[in-house]
Amino acid sequence: MIAMTLSGIYGLNMIHNMALTGDNSFSLDEQDQSDYIKNTQMSLFDKWADQEGDKVYYTQANHVSESLLNKIKKESFVKVTMKVKPYDKKMVTTTSTYGTENANYTGGRIEHFHIERDKTEKLNKDGSFKGWDPYDEYDEYNADQTEYYEFYGDNYTLQDIFPEQLLINDEKNQRLENADIEISLTKKALTEIENFRKGSTKQITTGIKTIIVVSIIEVIGTILLCILFALQEKRTRFFRGLDRLWWEIILVTATTLLGLAIALCFAIWEYTIEYTQGGITGSTIEMIMTLSYISVPFFIMAFAVCIQTTVWRIRQKNLLDSTFCLGYIRKWSRQAKTRRKLEDEAMSFAQKHARDRIRQYRVLRYILTVGTLACIIMGMSGMNIPSPLLFIAAVIFVFLIRYFSRYSDKYAKEQRDLNMLVDQIERISNGELTATTDISQESAYYEYSQKLTNIGQGMEKALETQMKGERMKIDLITNVSHDLKTPLTSIIGYVDLLSRDQTLSAESRDYVTILINKTERLKSIISDLFELAKATSGDAKVDLEEMDMKRLVEQTLGDMADQIEESGFAIRYQCEATHTRFIGDSSRMYRVVQNVIENALKYSLKGTRIFLRITEADQNIKLEVINTASYEMNFTEEEIMERFARAEKSRTSEGNGLGLSIADSFTKNCGGEFSIRIDGDQFLVTIQFKQYSEVNK
Repeated sequence: MIAMTLSGIYGLNMIHNMALTGDNSFSLDEQDQSDYIKNTQMSLFDKWADQEGDKVYYTQANHVSESLLNKIKKESFVKVTMKVKPYDKKMVTTTSTYGTENANYTGGRIEHFHIERDKTEKLNKDGSFKGWDPYDEYDEYNADQTEYYEFYGDNYTLQDIFPEQLLINDEKNQRLENADIEISLTKKALTEIENFRKGSTKQITTGIKTIIVVSIIEVIGTILLCILFALQEKRTRFFRGLDRLWWEIILVTATTLLGLAIALCFAIWEYTIEYTQGGITGSTIEMIMTLSYISVPFFIMAFAVCIQTTVWRIRQKNLLDSTFCLGYIRKWSRQAKTRRKLEDEAMSFAQKHARDRIRQYRVLRYILTVGTLACIIMGMSGMNIPSPLLFIAAVIFVFLIRYFSRYSDKYAKEQRDLNMLVDQIERISNGELTATTDISQESAYYEYSQKLTNIGQGMEKALETQMKGERMKIDLITNVSHDLKTPLTSIIGYVDLLSRDQTLSAESRDYVTILINKTERLKSIISDLFELAKATSGDAKVDLEEMDMKRLVEQTLGDMADQIEESGFAIRYQCEATHTRFIGDSSRMYRVVQNVIENALKYSLKGTRIFLRITEADQNIKLEVINTASYEMNFTEEEIMERFARAEKSRTSEGNGLGLSIADSFTKNCGGEFSIRIDGDQFLVTIQFKQYSEVNK
C-alpha cells in the first residue's frame, strides 16, 4: 500500500509537470512544428482580443503556455484592420495591434487572415442582417454570427476563435463588414517555439511512460493485496461489520473511488493548463496539488478496504449471498428448500411410508371408479361394444374397488400401529423409559411394542441402581468430610498452641511449621470434597443473579495479585467482548475463575506467559485461559476432569486433583459450559455462558 501510495503521488506530480508545457492534449501526433506554430499564433490573436476587451475564454483549448508567449512577446506582432458598419451610420475603419511592430521579421513567418461579410445575406435598410434575431430561442441558426461571414487564411482560419461580439454586436448596433488580420513571428520566435515544442514533446513522452509504469505498479499492488487478504485468518470488528453490507455498496464505492482517481488526474491536468495560461494563480495550483497528494493515501486505503472485504467474501464463498440483487433470491430458495426438508423430516418414517402407500391406494380406487362409470356410460350410450363384456368389466371393477378399499383400511391400521411403535421408540430415546403404547394384541407390532416396554423398564432399573450408587458415594464423601472436620479442627487448635510455645527448640518449630502446612492442606482437601459432593448431589443451593464476566475476572486477578507475583508468571489479560453480562452464582463463579487461574499457576512452564481472553460469538460470552504445561500431558481431556486426577503423575505438586472438577461442577450448576482442550503443550480451559441483556429480561 505504501508503494501504491508513493507511485500514485509520483504519477500526479508527473501529470502536473506534463501540463506545465501548456498543451491540452496527451496525443504526440499533434506536437509537430506546424501545429505548434498555429497554436502559438492563435494564442497571440487571443492576447490581442484580451487587450481589446473581447477575449473568449472557452476558445483556449489548444493554446500554448503563457511562459512561451511571454518569451516571444517582443518577437511577435498582431495587426487587425476592421471595417465596422454602425447601423444608420457611415462605415468606420479601425486598426489595432499587439506585440512589437518594429522587430526584424525577415526569415520568420507571417500569416494573413481575412474575414468578409457573406454577400448573399440580405440586409435591412439600416445595415443589419435580415432574419437576425439572437433572442430567438427556437431558431439555433440565427443565434450563430459566424454563419453570416466567410473566413479565409493562408493555412487556416480564425473562425473558431474570432470573438463573435466583433461580428454582430446588437448592444452597439453595429456589424463587421470585413477584417484583415496579420500575425507575424521573427526567426528567433520560431526558434523559441521549436525549442519549447521539443521540451514539451519530451516531457509528455516521459510522462506517458511514467503513467504506464505507475499503472502497472497499481495493478501489481492490487493483485498482491488480493493475495495477502486471501491469506488472512481472522476478522476485526470493523471488517465483520463491513462484511454485512451489501456487496453492491462495496462495488459502487470501489467504482466511485476509481472514477474519482481518474477525475483527479484530469482535474490536475486542466487546472495546471489553466495556470500556465494565466487563468489561476500559483498559490491556487499549489493548494490543489497539496490536497491531491493528501487524498491519494485515503483513496488507496478505501480501495484496499473494498478489495479486502470482496476477497474475504469470495474466500468464504458467500459473495453472491452478500449481494442485494441475488442474495435474497438465493436465501429465499435455500430457505424454501430447507423448509420442505424440515417438513419432510418432521414426519416420522411410518407417517411418510403410510402417506405414500395410502396415496397410491387412493389413486388406484379413483382409477377403478372412473373405469366403472365409463363402462356404465358406454353401455347406456349404445356403443358397438357387447353388453355382457361391459357388464363383466363393471363387475370386476366394483370387486377390485371393494377389495382395495378393505386392503387400504387394513394397511392404514397397520401404519397407525407402526407410527405408535416409532413414537414409543422416540419417547424412550428421549428419556421416558416407561413409555407404552395402545397397540392391540391382534396387531403385528404388538410383540415388538412389549419388547420395547421391557427394555425401557430394564434400563430404568439399571439407572436407578446407578443413581443409588452415586448417591451412596456422594453421601459417603459428605459424611466422611463432615466427620473429619471435627478432629481436624482439634488438631489445628493444638498445632496452633504448639506454634506459640516459646520453649520449643528450632527443630521442633520446623516440625510444627510442617504440621501447620499439612493440616491447612488437609483442611482445603476436606472443604473441596464437601463442596464437590454438594455440587454433584443436585441439592446445592444456587443463587443466580446478573453478573459481569469482565468485572469477575478483573476482581479475581486483583485478589490474587500477591499469589501471581510470587509465582513469577506474567498474565496477559484481554477483553474482546462488548457485552459481558451473564447469569450465574457470584460466589461459585468466583471460585471457578480462581481454581482455573491457580491451576495454570501451578502447572505452567517457567518463563512462559498465561493468557486470559474474553470473547463473544453467537450470543455467548466465553472466557479462555491458556497456558503452556511444564510436563508431558499424556492424558485426555476426559481423564483430567475426573476427581483426584492430577496432571503430574509424580504427585510432587501441591494440587489435590479437585480444582478442575469443582470448577466444572460449579459452572454447570450455574447453567454454563466448562471444557478443556489439549493441543501439544498448550492447555486451554473454556468457560462459556449465554449473554444476558435487557432483551432477555
